[in-house]
Amino acid sequence: MNIDWANVFDWMILLKCFVTGGLICIIGQILIDKTKLTPARILVIFVTTGAILGGLGIYKYVVDFAGARCYCSSYWFWL
Repeated sequence: MNIDWANVFDWMILLKCFVTGGLICIIGQILIDKTKLTPARILVIFVTTGAILGGLGIYKYVVDFAGARCYCSSYWFWL
């Protein structure tokens, strides 16, 4: 069975996901390099920021842009 991988994926969505994830990683790396924050505290900052963006209704625009969504059990608990 031959699969035509060029048509299996939506490459633009994959590119946007990669860029969005890369920007998040860049922000995390800058925080690690330029501050005394530990990776655990940076993770808490990211999670808290995501919760605030979700509460303000901004998270859906990030999802619409990047084409990805976090399906976390704690996220669905608060809906």
